[in-house]
Amino acid sequence: MLGLAFGEVILRDIEMNNELKPLYNSLLDVLKNEIEVYRELHKLFLNEGALLVKSSIDELYENSSKKETCVLKAKMLEEVRTNLAEKIFKLLDIDEEDINFSRLLSYGDDAQRQELTECQLSLRFLLMEINKLNKKNKLLLDSSLIYVQKSIDFINQLICPSSSYLSTGKLKSNNMNGRIVCWEG
Repeated sequence: MLGLAFGEVILRDIEMNNELKPLYNSLLDVLKNEIEVYRELHKLFLNEGALLVKSSIDELYENSSKKETCVLKAKMLEEVRTNLAEKIFKLLDIDEEDINFSRLLSYGDDAQRQELTECQLSLRFLLMEINKLNKKNKLLLDSSLIYVQKSIDFINQLICPSSSYLSTGKLKSNNMNGRIVCWEG
């Protein structure tokens, strides 16, 4: 009876490997697709920085639209990746709270571990670079907004200057912005 149970365990392990291998391969395919989407997103963030400096609104809108499409693709791929990982862990009878990439690596064969590690490193690098570019582009936008606001304030001061006199009828001494003042003595 012990031999039968041992044989069933070996048979079950072989079946699990036959089920796991296609799941791991599918997961690798999804990760490679994610990498391509994030590479495209990285290029779009680089392009966005150039477009912000160039101040090309139409091109900036087009770039933003492409970024939105990439983000949607990434979300869909993330969902597929999560479902595949859950299937793998369910097949391995591992609790869902313990699901993480490192744990997933430990159950693949050598080739799968190598490819999964490469995918993980590529994704991590791309996400860090995208984050840096996003922060840089945000600084460019913030600076542009400050510049525009100061320009609007200056133009408003020239067009509609505030009163030069106090309610007492005396001249305000600190309201000399945007005027040419000539003092003759």
